[in-house]
Amino acid sequence: MQKLWMILMIVSFSAFASNDDFVYITVGTDAVQSTAKNLMDTETIKVDSDISVMKVHKDDIDIMSYMMHGEFKRCGGFMVHDSKAEALSVLADNEMRKTAKSFDFAEYTITEENTVQSVMSHINEFSIRSTIIKLSSFKNRYYKSQTGLDSQNWIKATWEKLSQGRNDVKVEFYKHKKWPQPSVVLTLEGSTKSDEIIVVGGHADSISGFWGRERARAPGADDNASGIATVTEVIRVIMDTGYKPQRTVKFMAYAAEEVGLLGSKEIANEYKKTGKNVVGVVQLDMTNFKGTVDKDIVFMTDYTNQAQTTFMGKLIDKYVQVPWGYSKCGYGCSDHASWHNAGFPASMPFESTMGDINNKIHTKNDVIENSGSTADHAEKFAKLAVAFIVEMGK
Repeated sequence: MQKLWMILMIVSFSAFASNDDFVYITVGTDAVQSTAKNLMDTETIKVDSDISVMKVHKDDIDIMSYMMHGEFKRCGGFMVHDSKAEALSVLADNEMRKTAKSFDFAEYTITEENTVQSVMSHINEFSIRSTIIKLSSFKNRYYKSQTGLDSQNWIKATWEKLSQGRNDVKVEFYKHKKWPQPSVVLTLEGSTKSDEIIVVGGHADSISGFWGRERARAPGADDNASGIATVTEVIRVIMDTGYKPQRTVKFMAYAAEEVGLLGSKEIANEYKKTGKNVVGVVQLDMTNFKGTVDKDIVFMTDYTNQAQTTFMGKLIDKYVQVPWGYSKCGYGCSDHASWHNAGFPASMPFESTMGDINNKIHTKNDVIENSGSTADHAEKFAKLAVAFIVEMGK
């Protein structure tokens, strides 16, 4: 990691900044000291045991992102909020969850073996690999860059082509007012329980280095072309087999995750505000680098729903039949935290433990060759996602 103080001397001086130049963030309490040290103009508003609220200059968000990537190995690693009140509400909700009696958002049963096996049998490693290669061919997928917009256009067009002829499917952009890159949402309407929603998604943006991120080479093959390619393959096999769920399924490719989970936070908060009944969320962020020798799929246990994650472990045992385990990634490490903070049940199956994370991410060297030039590992996550959708979709 470069010496951050050299960057700060040039970028972060804001002695004459107005209140409009500041934003409020939530960040893991373990990162408060580093944030205060490395950002010149910060104020710690409230500290709790695991999450804290800080006020930072809006021009320091890229520095914050760089620090979290380099020091804590977290994609995102913090959340940017629209107001101080919104940030403080995250802390209040988090403390309430610690004392509230846990409950399940759905009945977690395994009854659809024939359908799961039928849909799963169509999963193709080469198809996943091809999508990873295509997405990593964009110079970058940064949320402010033209190629970040172009790559989302490609995802939307691809999902539209895959779902062509289905009158129960629509693909649309979720446009964000504060930056150019939209999120992409495919909605597969449920037949009898359409008001109950399952979300399967991952972030579509990529990032590299600090200077000139709009022009930097950031292939992001693992982080997170692999997750979006896995989502895309699940869409393909569902459409090819004609599967129709009873519950509504939404597939999402989020914008701007790498700079504070911006895209997913906006969507999740809107769903909360409008009373959407989301009964299950799965985040696919990095699926193709097998970093842990004795585990193929690793569930993050922090800021996730324990009951749903336990259910997904049972799905692995039943349908995927690979070794799996648990790890922790810290606050705001990926988009599942947006849904968790909004009060929805979220799980994050990951490609390795955090101790074995792919050390090429957030660099120009995040290419598919680091995963043996195949999508063999990601194929396991596609099978798990299919099993989750079919068993939850009933």
